[in-house]
Amino acid sequence: MSDDPAVAALLSEYPPAAQQLTLRVRKLLLRIIPDVHEHVYPGWRIISFRMGDGQKHQVCWLAPQRFGVTIGFEQSAEPPDPNGLLTGSAKQARNVHIRSTRDVDVPKIAALVAAAIELHRDR
Repeated sequence: MSDDPAVAALLSEYPPAAQQLTLRVRKLLLRIIPDVHEHVYPGWRIISFRMGDGQKHQVCWLAPQRFGVTIGFEQSAEPPDPNGLLTGSAKQARNVHIRSTRDVDVPKIAALVAAAIELHRDR
């Protein structure tokens, strides 16, 4: 389980496979987002990843699911998605659904996160 009590509490509601997958993606995001701040929103059942304090500095979030995890991006109609990872048609938020470890394509996820970081820095 996680070393962060808030993350551990959030993940305790999910099956072990979903917990492990969420922790794997979390570790990746913590590694690739510079100066990352992590915040758990138990009511929304998400883990927010920010470059600074407050919601306006959010780069992305993780939402554990019963059968996987979702990485969510706000303002995702704007960043480039050359690998076609984003799903959904919302104008403000889109997602990457990860159902197994095979779906954790580190270079593609890192490229998408880098695009979100650049968008964040331009705000």
